[in-house]
Amino acid sequence: MLLKLRTNLREAVRSLLSSVQRTFLALLGIVIGIASVIAMVSVGAIVKSEALRQFQDMGTDFVTVTGLARDDGKAAADVIGLRMVPKLHALCPSLVSMAPYGTSFAQMRFRGQEYAASIMGVTGGFHTVNKLKMVKGRPISELDQGACNCVLGERLTSQLRQAGVVNPVGLNVMLLDNVFTVIGCVERAPDNALRPMEINDGLMIPYWTLKRITGTDRVEAIVGRLRPNATVARAQAQVQNAVGLVLKGVQPSVNSAEALIEQMNRQMNLLTLLLGVVGSIALVVGGVGVMNVMLVSVSERRREIGIRRAIGAKRQDIRTQFLIESLLLCLVGGTFGIALGIGGAWGIAKYQAWLFFVTPEAVWLGVGVSAMVGIFFGYYPARQASHLRIIEALRST
Repeated sequence: MLLKLRTNLREAVRSLLSSVQRTFLALLGIVIGIASVIAMVSVGAIVKSEALRQFQDMGTDFVTVTGLARDDGKAAADVIGLRMVPKLHALCPSLVSMAPYGTSFAQMRFRGQEYAASIMGVTGGFHTVNKLKMVKGRPISELDQGACNCVLGERLTSQLRQAGVVNPVGLNVMLLDNVFTVIGCVERAPDNALRPMEINDGLMIPYWTLKRITGTDRVEAIVGRLRPNATVARAQAQVQNAVGLVLKGVQPSVNSAEALIEQMNRQMNLLTLLLGVVGSIALVVGGVGVMNVMLVSVSERRREIGIRRAIGAKRQDIRTQFLIESLLLCLVGGTFGIALGIGGAWGIAKYQAWLFFVTPEAVWLGVGVSAMVGIFFGYYPARQASHLRIIEALRST
């Protein structure tokens, strides 16, 4: 049995190498199809892992409430102010905590240099709700409300470091025509669609300080945490009802990590479907190419088949030989396809700065699909070869 298998493999290799160009064209479709399948599975796994990693530290109970203004929000009566937040919280039992914030923009001046700064006016609970980590100093607390203190984000801290400032804590900077004292530097927070980008790109000051300087009491958004066993749907209904009672005509949006992950999964499913269609078409084209190569091989080797049948080879032996040849052809194409698919997934992960890994399931899927294509599209040529009449085959030139 082993000797027969070795002989069939040797004959398969000899046949495939006898026409390299034809073999290459047959392999091309298999390579593209398998590469699409491998890239589809690998990128899907990487994206799901990345989504979970982004929310691992933040937690899936994190929610944001936006759209807290009526019309254009220019009038004070058309916006949610900080004094309304405790009432909102009391009407939203699904949220264990709420941390409102306001935003502005200004140039931060330090030692004659100006730095563009997105400003967040925050309350004392903002740091805890967002699970921010301090590199130096301390966060904004309720005791800072009204004081000119600030906490720098990662970008401003890095810019000051390039200017020669090792530890900004305790230094004074000019902001909004006021002198602010730096009381802390926050560690860079993982980027995602829920967390305010100003945390990394700007700085934080007390909410009441921002209100006092700008003269505007407008809550841009609220971040919060769900209570255990509370659902996003229930929290959304409570928030919309509460905001409607406090400020009629406002329809806020409630977004959560859970909803964002679900949205990413839907996008990945669509991408998977598209790649699957491309891969399937390429595999069918490649399979037809393999079938054509095998049919040509059968036609060219009719006399060889007749001689083998004449000296005692059974139909099953002929069929097995050509099936092994087709299987080998597809496995070689599958191997190149797996390598190409993994390379494509690596390129996408590197471009997006994602953590790259390869799942064993993806590799085994590539091998399995290659084998199935080889057997499925190789069966008809193998059957044709095994059913050749001996006399007609021997007469072939």
